[in-house]
Amino acid sequence: MSTKREAREFCLQFLYHFQLPAFSEQKKNLETTEIFQRVQEFKQTLGIDLDTEAQAYVATMVKGILKHHQELETIIVKYLKNWKLSRISKIEHTIFILAIYELKYHPEVSGKIVINEAIELGKKYSTKESGAFLNGILDSVYKQELNRHD
Repeated sequence: MSTKREAREFCLQFLYHFQLPAFSEQKKNLETTEIFQRVQEFKQTLGIDLDTEAQAYVATMVKGILKHHQELETIIVKYLKNWKLSRISKIEHTIFILAIYELKYHPEVSGKIVINEAIELGKKYSTKESGAFLNGILDSVYKQELNRHD
């Protein structure tokens, strides 16, 4: 596994698994080496091979998401019009966290690519309808929250 898409998919799986007992304060303060170790253990459990670049991406994303988790949650809630956070699936919730973090903290990556990847992950791991839901929220975050239009 070596493409950015595959790394995002692994990152989604890892974050979903990681948040099952919710993002506790202990997890928010993990050091990069601890995150890297957990990524190693998780990829061995799944039998997935990540190249060095993909492993670094996953570790960077997880560390950043843990650091900015509350801010990301606030953004999600702000754009969930007529929805409560508790009503969306854990997988969509995780996709939102992953995509919003990448949109906000990795502006070198095209927003259209990030949103498209989130839609594809939603279709694969949730329902076909989740793509439209994810697209609507992420597009609004991208344009209104981040004032980006590429």
